[in-house]
Order: sequence, then C-alpha cells, then structure tokens
Amino acid sequence: MSVASGSGRAQQSPGGSGRLNGTIRALLTLTVIVNLVYFGALLLPGDPASTLVNIWLSITAQWVPVSVFWLVAVRTDFSRPEVILAAAGVTFNAAGETFYAFAMDSSGELASPSLADLGYLLYYPLTMAALLVLVVRQSHGSVKSALFDGAVASLGAAAVLAVILGPVFTDATTGAAPLNGAIAALYPLFDLLLITVVVAISASPALRIGPRWQFLVLGFLLFAGADIAYALLAHGGGYTTGTPLDAAWTAAIACAAISVDGVTRIEPDPRTAAAHVRILPVPALAVLAGLGVLLFATQNSVPAIALVLAASTIALAALTVMSRHAALARLLEGQEHLVRQLKNLDKSKNDVIHTVSHEMRTPLTSILGYLDLVLDDDAAPLAPVTKNMLAVIERSARRLQDLAGDMLVLERLDSVGVTPNTMSFEIGPMLHRVEESLRTLSDSRNVSLRIGGNVATIVEGDEDQLEQAFTNVLENAVKFTPPSGRVDVEVIPGRGPDGGPSVTIDVTDTEMGIPADEIPLVFDRFFRATNTRDEAVQRTGLGLAIVREIVRAHRGDISVSSVLGEGTVLRIQLPAAGSAQVRG
Repeated sequence: MSVASGSGRAQQSPGGSGRLNGTIRALLTLTVIVNLVYFGALLLPGDPASTLVNIWLSITAQWVPVSVFWLVAVRTDFSRPEVILAAAGVTFNAAGETFYAFAMDSSGELASPSLADLGYLLYYPLTMAALLVLVVRQSHGSVKSALFDGAVASLGAAAVLAVILGPVFTDATTGAAPLNGAIAALYPLFDLLLITVVVAISASPALRIGPRWQFLVLGFLLFAGADIAYALLAHGGGYTTGTPLDAAWTAAIACAAISVDGVTRIEPDPRTAAAHVRILPVPALAVLAGLGVLLFATQNSVPAIALVLAASTIALAALTVMSRHAALARLLEGQEHLVRQLKNLDKSKNDVIHTVSHEMRTPLTSILGYLDLVLDDDAAPLAPVTKNMLAVIERSARRLQDLAGDMLVLERLDSVGVTPNTMSFEIGPMLHRVEESLRTLSDSRNVSLRIGGNVATIVEGDEDQLEQAFTNVLENAVKFTPPSGRVDVEVIPGRGPDGGPSVTIDVTDTEMGIPADEIPLVFDRFFRATNTRDEAVQRTGLGLAIVREIVRAHRGDISVSSVLGEGTVLRIQLPAAGSAQVRG
C-alpha cells in the first residue's frame, strides 16, 4: 500500500538508504521473475505440477515480497502503522501457504481446520486494518466528501458478490461441522469485505493513496478474485492444486509489494495533488450492478441478502443525487449572493474613484495655474533655489493631474465601456498631432521622435480615442528612452487575421527595455516594471491599460516585445478602410 506523503521518514545515512533502496529494487525484480517462472511452470503439461513447482516455487513467490514489505518498514523506521499491518498480513498468509505446502497429502489437499487456515484468515483483518489506517492518514479531510460514493460502490459490489457466492454461503451454513462451516463462510465473507473496501477507496477521486495505487487495487482484486474462483471451483469439486489459479495469489502479493515500495520513495508536492485527481466511474457502475442484480432476480433465485444490497445501492445512490442537488442549490445561492456583493463593491469602488479623481482635478488646476503665474512673473524674479523647488511642486502636481485624469478615463471605461464613434480617417495627421504635442517633452529629453511608413493609410475608428491611445504609447516611449535615443513610428498596411484590410503601427524605441518575466504584465493596471521604479521614471501605470481597452474596442490587437537594455517594440493592429485603405 503506497503512501503519497507523510512524516516519519527513516533517519538513515545517504549510503545506507541507497543500499536499502537497491536491495528493495533487487527483491522486487526477483519477485516479478519468480512469479513469471511460477506461472509458466503451472502452464506446463502434467497434472499435478511437480513438487518443485507446487512447494518450492510457490513458497519462494510468497516470501520474497514479504521481505520487501519488512524492508520498507525498516526504511520508514517502523513509523507507518499501515506498512507494519500490511507486512504482518502478508507474513501470516505466506506462513499459512508454507504450512499447507508441507502438510498437504499426495493429492494436494489439507483437511480443514488447520494452522494454514489461521494464517490465511489473519491476512484479511490485518490488510483491512492497514487500508483503514491508510485512508485516515491520507484522506486530508476527503473521507466525508467521498462517504456516499464509497458506500454506493461497496453496496453494489457486495450485491453482485452475494449472488455469485450464494451457493458457497449455502454450503457453509448447512454443513455438519460448525467450525468447518464457520471457516468456510469466513473466506467469502472476508473477500466480500475486502472488495468493498477496495472499491470504496477507488470510488474516492480525492483520496491520495500513493503513486502506485493501481497496483494496490489490482493486487487486492486479484487476491479476492482468486479466492472467489477457488470457492466456486471447490463447491463444484473442480479445483486441483498446481493449476494457473495458484499463481493469482502470488501475483496479488507481488502487486502489493510493488505498491508498498512507493512509501517515502516519491514525495509529490501537495500543491500539485489536485492536478492528479483520479476520475473513476465506480459509483455509476455500482448502480448499474445493483440494477443488474434486481433484473437477474426476476428470472432466477438469488439470496435475499443480494436483493437487500442491490436495493440499498439504488436507494443510497438516489439519496446521494438529492443531497448533491441540495448542496449545488446552496452553492449557487451563495455564489449569486457573492456576485451581488461584488457588483455593489465594484460600484462603490467606481464611485470612490470618480469622486476622488474629480475632486482632485479642481484644486490641482488651481495649484498649477498659480504656479505658472509665479514662475512666469518677471516683475518679481525668484531665487534659483526657490524656482527649483517650485518646479518640483509643478512636476508632482502635473503627475497627480495625470493620475486623476487616467483614473477618470478608466472609471468611465469600466462603467459604460468603450464605444467608438467609427469613421474613416487618415492616420498620418492624427499621428503628427501626437508628435507635435510631445515635441516639447522629446526635445527636453533629447529624444528623436519620427513618424514614417505609409501614413496616408485610411483606418476605421474613433479618431479622438485613438489619438489618446497613441499619445499614451508615445509618451511612455519618450519618457523611458535615454537621452540621445530615438522613437520610431512605422505605419504598415496589410491584412488582418480574418483576411480583411488592416494597418499595423510599430512603435520602436531605444529605451531601457522590460525584464522578460514582466512583459505579460505591462498592460495591467498600475503596473510598473522594476527597472522603471529603480530609475524613478514618473508614470501612473494606467496608460497602457487604457490603450489596451481602446484598441480592443476597435477590434484591434496590441502586443509588446522587448530586450532588456536594448529597447521595446509595441505593435498595434487596427482595421483599415476597405479597398480604399490608402488615399491615392
């Protein structure tokens, strides 16, 4: 039984741990080889099989995996109760098989009850106890959520097994010797319980039972299946020792050994557990099994317990559906309430932004107006130190004014959206107006700003909105370009993704560039690249967010590529005006 995670790892030196793991791997390889040889030998002609096969190969196939279990217990410093219980279970089973092999008569039979029965029967409760401990340790709160699915799956499996094992139970309860009857009845009863527990575990999609849980389930199903086949064959007098059925028990133990080796060998990150959820349709199959038992009972005689189990399966499945429907209704109601709260919160946020931004603009306009009067008053010249301090105040006030303006624009975009007043216009004059508006800034920073390409291209859109977008883009580019750098705007007519006419505007600068891991964030609101913060470049972090909203409203596309320390290319693609995209 492999366990995905947990504490209690053995404190061993790296060398000792490596040797122990190597020994376990070698024994697992030997287990597989012995099982293959044993199965192949049972297929050879001859009835019964030789003593070498029936005794020595059988015993070897039992005890080699037992050693794996105990070595894994050593590796975990005997701190995992589920490993110790499972190891004890397979040990008793191997001891029972050993006693049977040496005590059986020449025909391969051993009278019951015997010490072999004791070993065999102890395997079941110890194994189920190990499974219970495993479930409790690894459920992490998922037991309750999987309770209904596990119960439905268990009842469905039990209903089918009750039909299959009906004759065996009948023989066991009508036998002359009470002890023999009790032992004969315990085997199928334990098999039924073991299968239902395994099916219940398999029905839980959230339960983490280790990276080799498939071997765990397969091993127990093989073991129980072999027991059921043996019981049915013995009931009909058709079982003989030395047949391939004997290999099913050893193969089951081998699967369990492979699974238990997963303990502490692989420790997956619990944060990724949700990505490895097991999706198994076990509950649905259990309902179909219950229906099948009821249909079968209309034409055949079946034990009453099978009918009760089948009906319980369907009833519990219906209860599960109703319970989940009620839970989903409560969840939906809660989500609707949360959506209303979020809408109210968003409205409150927009109201606050609108009020604050609007109230900021009036005093800032007054501040900047009086600053201009003071700085331009030739009648009362200011000392250079005073003039410098007032210039700092002016820059900060203008930054606040820009922030208030951008916040008002975004608040309007959020509340009413962007509704372009679409018309055809030539893109060149609009770009040149933006260039002129930024000429003072580019000259003050000694940055060359050039508009080129096919500027006579006719585009479809709202000229005022697009002018605002390109003003934000070019202002960012100029601000972030070092002195003596350049910003180039290239207009390129072409075709859009839908094959229609479009125009691409590339804005290339020789700025500081953007770190590669921050490029996907440049259009987020209030985002500022780390290198711009380090250089104390003044910006609000809202300009490109506004640009993206405007471009998207125009059915366009915007993207950015950048090399740190070399520059950035921002590309905007917009629809062009039909066949008349270029004015002749």
